[in-house]
Amino acid sequence: MSMTLYNTASRSRDRAGERVRADAELAALMKLHGRAQFVRFGNQCALAALGAGFVYVVAKGVVGIECAVDSGVRVVTALLYPGDLIVPKLQAPLPRLALTSQRPAEFWKITTTAFAEETARDNQLWQTIFVRLNAQNARQQMHAAATSALTSEERVAAFFVECGTRLGFPSGRSISFELPLSRYGIADYLALNADTVSRTFSALAAANIIERRGRFQILVRDWPALEARCPLSEAIIKLHAAVKPALTR
Repeated sequence: MSMTLYNTASRSRDRAGERVRADAELAALMKLHGRAQFVRFGNQCALAALGAGFVYVVAKGVVGIECAVDSGVRVVTALLYPGDLIVPKLQAPLPRLALTSQRPAEFWKITTTAFAEETARDNQLWQTIFVRLNAQNARQQMHAAATSALTSEERVAAFFVECGTRLGFPSGRSISFELPLSRYGIADYLALNADTVSRTFSALAAANIIERRGRFQILVRDWPALEARCPLSEAIIKLHAAVKPALTR
């Protein structure tokens, strides 16, 4: 099979698998679906444009929340996965808040009034939302720990472990996934510069731990070796345990 055909088939398979996973993660929130509007955003959308009177549920894609600390520094503060919720009016008052993604993402948009009515009448739905919001908070705590205490290589390894656990397609000791952010977005998320991210990618490839297949496709050739590169790997996998793929050690 030619590399072009391989990449096309791989993207098609990855996106089909992502759709199945997204549907599974949204299943517990389906009672909101009937009162929600389906919306699709491009690669970047200012949070102010979303409106203060709505709740958004990620339906497809992985979305970063970014801000501009000053004119030259952007920071991606969190990643949102299908089933995660964002309430624009409850975000920190940071400058130029926006949603960013490697490719367009899809959302359910529901008014805060309808959201409150549905959760008030359905205790199971409210418990589901409570658990999801706490999981989002736990991920942000993990991210803060990683960017505060880990080396640049350990941060990139942590990012790959998170993506592989959450988005990957396993096969024996290997796992493939599509990067949810551009190289610059990854740098903004890990509090690194883009050149450092590129050098670390190259070092992991030279060690035969990963293989790049196209601009956004990553194959982790040796998952145990990747885990060993980050002291928080076990904690990251535990945090994402509900969607962790079966990997052969």
